[in-house]
Amino acid sequence: MVMVDAPTALDGVTVLDFSDEFGQYAGKILADLGADVIRIELPGGHPARSRPPFAQDNADRHSSLAWWYHNAGKRSVTIDLTQHDGRFLFEQLIPHVDIVLESLAREERLELDYYRILIQHPSLVWVSATPFGADGFHAEWAATDLIVQALAGPMIQAGYTDGPPQRIGGEQATIAAGIAAAQGALLALLHAEATGQGQFVEISAQEVYLACQARAVLNWDFNRVAHERMGDAHPVPGVGTYAAADGYVYCYIGVAGFGAPWGTLLDWMLEEGHASDLDTPENRDVLDDLSFRSFIDPEVSGRLVHLIEPAQAAVTEFFAAKPAADIYNQGQSRGLLIGVVNKPSDILASEQLAARDWWQDLEQPIAPGWDPLPVRYPGPPYRLSETPARIHRPAPAAGEHNQEVLTGIAGIPSEDLLAYRGEGAI
Repeated sequence: MVMVDAPTALDGVTVLDFSDEFGQYAGKILADLGADVIRIELPGGHPARSRPPFAQDNADRHSSLAWWYHNAGKRSVTIDLTQHDGRFLFEQLIPHVDIVLESLAREERLELDYYRILIQHPSLVWVSATPFGADGFHAEWAATDLIVQALAGPMIQAGYTDGPPQRIGGEQATIAAGIAAAQGALLALLHAEATGQGQFVEISAQEVYLACQARAVLNWDFNRVAHERMGDAHPVPGVGTYAAADGYVYCYIGVAGFGAPWGTLLDWMLEEGHASDLDTPENRDVLDDLSFRSFIDPEVSGRLVHLIEPAQAAVTEFFAAKPAADIYNQGQSRGLLIGVVNKPSDILASEQLAARDWWQDLEQPIAPGWDPLPVRYPGPPYRLSETPARIHRPAPAAGEHNQEVLTGIAGIPSEDLLAYRGEGAI
């Protein structure tokens, strides 16, 4: 359970976040840890506010679920950084912040004169999260999560054996980049607090996502073997996705060092009157030790050939008649590595997540004159016993905290804000 009044890990840390999808999750991580994350948007709001899906299918800029998720816990200030006055306001905030988080192209960063800013504020941590990093041939190139997945390599391993590469869902590349950006920011902040010396931290989403599939890179480097797309194929009976009576399960049975052996699955099937044709002394001797390694040993693999098809058929038939939850629960009780392939509704109803009070409920404002909408947010992916992470506030409206931040922190007189607003700077 989240202790609302408990201190947070980043109390007193202030962050300016004007990143795009490659850095916004970093800002969320820092906000959940207690940092005051000030989201800088263009006047009128960030374009990502119009990104689907939308709450209750209300397709307008106030209802983007993706925006809510990535910006809950932050404050919003509107500043046009392309204007002279906007850059002036930005620099008035700099002395009061510890971390700057952005996703700018090199020329855009130079227009902010960030070299001079870093010299004038030597303890500042400046984090740049972009598709390809701050230099190199592609430094100025734009990209999306899909493009980074393609260039980093994981897509070549995803999909069916007879089809093209497939994107892995869930914005995996941009989320990974955001995690790396938060890590880099915190490491640099630790160094700055110890020495007074800040630094420029750069994140290449392509490099981050390459690291996520290091085994495939090493396998090619040493063995010249490329991981191939498998789709729903079963390289070994008991390994892969199987249809249950009401959904799907994923099994990892017969892999040395991971759970009970294949013979345990055979015993379970026999107890319920299945696979009796597999239960001969000769077959039992092979199936008890069936694993990926069995296919490497020529002597063993020769004895396996006639068993692969009937064993696969027996497992498929056995699971197809049982509810997925029963397969999971009974399999776990026998030490078999089996998991339910959950739908979003299954995750929301998870007894395990409920028991750990993982979900966090907030009242999310929609638009002026509208009643707030109750929203259940996914909780932080880590637990700190003394300084727990939590979502401190719902996602802000565009410019909701202009007065609070620009006057309260930067010291800009309230009457001047009216002029800046009239000029389109905020």
